Amino acid sequence: MRDISPLRYRWPLTARIFFFFLAIATLAAPIPYVYFKPGVPNDVTGKLITIERAQTYKPNGKLYLTSILVTNPQSPVFGAETLYNWAIGPHAVLPRESVYPPASRDRQVTQDSRVEMAISRTAATAAALNYLGYEITEDYVVSRVREYSNAVGLLKEGDRIRVVDGKVINEIEEIREAYKGRKVGDVIRIEVERVIDGQLKRIALDVKLSKNIESGNGPAIGILVGTNAEFPIDVSFNLRGVGGPSGGLIFALGVVEKLGAEDLLRGRSVAGTGTITPSGRVGAIGGIEEKMIGASRKGVTIFLAPRENCVDIRHIPRGLQVIPVNTLAEAITYLRAPDSFKFPTCESLDNLTS
Repeated sequence: MRDISPLRYRWPLTARIFFFFLAIATLAAPIPYVYFKPGVPNDVTGKLITIERAQTYKPNGKLYLTSILVTNPQSPVFGAETLYNWAIGPHAVLPRESVYPPASRDRQVTQDSRVEMAISRTAATAAALNYLGYEITEDYVVSRVREYSNAVGLLKEGDRIRVVDGKVINEIEEIREAYKGRKVGDVIRIEVERVIDGQLKRIALDVKLSKNIESGNGPAIGILVGTNAEFPIDVSFNLRGVGGPSGGLIFALGVVEKLGAEDLLRGRSVAGTGTITPSGRVGAIGGIEEKMIGASRKGVTIFLAPRENCVDIRHIPRGLQVIPVNTLAEAITYLRAPDSFKFPTCESLDNLTS
């Protein structure tokens, strides 16, 4: 019986050359992806937060604001670069449309990021002063009307939001809650106060809800809302080159640490992330694992994370204790706790809700 050998096909030299250059071209071609990598944490216990017209105390420890580096929407990302970032870790590579809304431009993203950072700083100051018992007055104002919004030409920057779809607004989170049951295309009435000819006047506007292209689903007014507050003390944040709203929790903790005589840090290195509202509610952010890696590289031992982000945490760097929180008050309670305290974890919270 004759042995049968497997069939082998030898590609012609021209075909091999063609596929070689095709592979090179594929790796060199720009593709619709962006990638994240850990940023360098900033210690807010130093000169990043300055306070005037109030007694302050020197913090005993480090409190780090974490960040991530992410490619801009129009920056070219090449196939070879993507494979490299996939391979080396801890970089994350994601489709561009899952991070940026369609047709986002570098300038628009940068502007929104700066506005969100400014809103975050004001909200953090309000949250900290509210926690410490200061009396402050707050207004919730339109900081930016997004280009996709049906409110373009109706709402204006600086409008003070008073009523949304029949709901009187007393806290910033109530704005979104007011139209939670509505659908894209529904028309809601928004009452605002606006300075017209030097006088503050109240006007009512009918606005059609747009599709929220920031999150990809659900209705939205399509505005960025900021807090216009009068504070009894002056708080300044001396940080450049970082945008977005995710520094709110750490900014608020930094203000509390400097204004309070209580030693919350106790010589420890603490980091964290999370948006914050003036009432102190902590919200989810993006890039949580990259931020934990950046904190770990700084020698941080405690990381305060939004509880809503627990579903996004899969890998925790060695030596890092991640404590999920819902509010500023909760974060302070855990910082006060003795080292022997059994802190909650995302896993323990999952067991409670399952």
